[in-house]
Amino acid sequence: MANSLVETTMQIVLTKDDFTSFSPSTRAEIIAYLTSKPKASPGQLPTGFSPDDFENVVDLTPGQVEDFMAGCSEKTIAGLKVFAEHGPVIQAKLLNAAGIEKYGHFQGRITQRTRTVTGDEDAFLFAWDDWSEVDEGEGQYAVTPVTFRSLRIYFELD
Repeated sequence: MANSLVETTMQIVLTKDDFTSFSPSTRAEIIAYLTSKPKASPGQLPTGFSPDDFENVVDLTPGQVEDFMAGCSEKTIAGLKVFAEHGPVIQAKLLNAAGIEKYGHFQGRITQRTRTVTGDEDAFLFAWDDWSEVDEGEGQYAVTPVTFRSLRIYFELD
């Protein structure tokens, strides 16, 4: 018998009543999963960003955002609220209003937490378009549209 590749498919059927019985967070997570795209095409990228800037930038579902926030300081949460309010692309200097002036330190905390929550040691939460100006507040950070929606759900902005 020749080796064959067996593909397993799972199909889940949810009625409207089933779906509405879930918490808002669970519903949003299902929608985010069903509508997320694995990679952004160059036409979908924010101005100033390249496909390389988004390499390893992950989508966080609403449930993952809840887990993420459980391990964050108030200052980190305030910084992420800036993304929810002004994103998915923000000017770095907007983080100053949240008390974040050391962008490299903020990036490090966010990256560590992202990797913990996703289990992906190469994951990043956001892209940065201009590493040469990181300390001057120039440039932009960007999260994926899925992460942006999840942050807005977490902060109850939608």
